[in-house]
Amino acid sequence: MVAPATATLSWDASAGLDVAGYKIYQATVSGTYGAPIATVPMDVTSYTVADLESGTTYFFVVTAYNSDGAESSFSNEASTSIL
Repeated sequence: MVAPATATLSWDASAGLDVAGYKIYQATVSGTYGAPIATVPMDVTSYTVADLESGTTYFFVVTAYNSDGAESSFSNEASTSIL
C-alpha cells in the first residue's frame, strides 16, 4: 500500500502593513480554486499539504488577508504532480 503524498509550499512574507495571515488554495485544474484549504497567521510562510493522491497534478496559490478580511489577489500558481 502506498502512503498518501505531501507537498510543502513556501512563500515570501507580504510587504503589506496590515497583513493578518495567509490563505492557501488547492485545485486539480489550473485556475479553478474554491474555498481555501488552510489559513495560517502572518508569521507563517510555509504549509505542508497532506493526503495527495498519486497520479494527480495539484495546483496551489496563496493570498494575504488583513484584519478587516480583505484578501489580496492570488499569488503565482505552483503545481506538483504526484507519481
